[in-house]
Amino acid sequence: MKLTLKREAFCNYYIETGNASEAYRRAFCCQKMSEKTVWEKASVLLTKDKVRARVEELQNEQKNKSDITKEKILSELSNIAFSSISEMHNTWIERKDFDKLSAEQKSTIKSISTKVLKKNIGTNDDPEIVDVEYVKIELHDKLKAIERICKMLGYDAPVKQEITGKDGKDLIPKIEVEIIDKREDVSDEDSND
Repeated sequence: MKLTLKREAFCNYYIETGNASEAYRRAFCCQKMSEKTVWEKASVLLTKDKVRARVEELQNEQKNKSDITKEKILSELSNIAFSSISEMHNTWIERKDFDKLSAEQKSTIKSISTKVLKKNIGTNDDPEIVDVEYVKIELHDKLKAIERICKMLGYDAPVKQEITGKDGKDLIPKIEVEIIDKREDVSDEDSND
């Protein structure tokens, strides 16, 4: 399958960024176009059979090169979706406590802040002041993880519903229309003239 250089670049940038508009902008150097125009052109380009096939081919190459499976992705998303901040503490914790978290718990962390404070580990009579590193964690968005899981598993598929009125009758009554032919009848006698 042969693509133009720009279309090939578009496909590669699309795989890299996951954003059709950004891929179009990079491949076609269209900095002066409006966002709407870029989006429209990128959307149309993604509907082209050869482009769509090349994107799928590149995606499959990436899948084959990596050991990332749907199961691994679901496992990570599940860690996030079903994690609890209460298991990890909702405020600053000492580094030693943070180090005790499991790999699954750590995989749910979006960001970490640290600070060092002085702490007396001695007594009032015999103080021993040491530096203690504290960690504050923020978890990834649970709802986004749940939404992504639902999409992957097809739980978000639209449900077809038939909407009816009272007693199962149509909401909009069907109207029968009689079509009347307004053309004049032409008799055989008139057609001989």
